[in-house]
Amino acid sequence: MQYSTSLRDDLNQMVVDEIRKYGIVNVPVMAERIRAQQPDEGFTALDAERLVLGFAALYCAPIEFDSTGCAWRKRRPVSAVNDGLLLEFVEDGDMAALAGQPAAGIKAA
Repeated sequence: MQYSTSLRDDLNQMVVDEIRKYGIVNVPVMAERIRAQQPDEGFTALDAERLVLGFAALYCAPIEFDSTGCAWRKRRPVSAVNDGLLLEFVEDGDMAALAGQPAAGIKAA
């Protein structure tokens, strides 16, 4: 099935934002959010979850399936030190992060 460019762009941005903010992607919660934002697309909850899961896999993001979203809304964002660390690792392909060293271009404190 073909989806609009705006849907793909919105979903990509949502996944990146969730990774940066929480360090994890909650698939059912995000799927419902994208369905609410894009009602004209006319896809099912299963289609939306598949799309979210695909974008999360693209970034090798950790995922969870908490459909209640209760714990998700109460979760505190990751600390400033870790903000976007997973995304930087994925984007930079920096293996130093696995060894506990700062990623390329990041100064150690």
